[in-house]
Amino acid sequence: MINFSCTKCGHAYSVPDEYAGKKVRCKQCQTVNTIPAAAVSSSAGAKKDCADSIAAYNNLLNELLRYEKQAPKVEIES
Repeated sequence: MINFSCTKCGHAYSVPDEYAGKKVRCKQCQTVNTIPAAAVSSSAGAKKDCADSIAAYNNLLNELLRYEKQAPKVEIES
């Protein structure tokens, strides 16, 4: 479902996703509004954000491993 409000009077509407992009007249003030596109579901967005975070974390770990291999060896005397 797409939830949106009239751009003039703010009257709230809820319509099925297939009406995205269609023009409708507000029942309260008669202003013509375009129904916005359906929002991406939060679970799909969250999965993408999670995958992006994991990829960034893995890249950071690989970079740290490269630096660790390049670091000079130090001997500690006791």
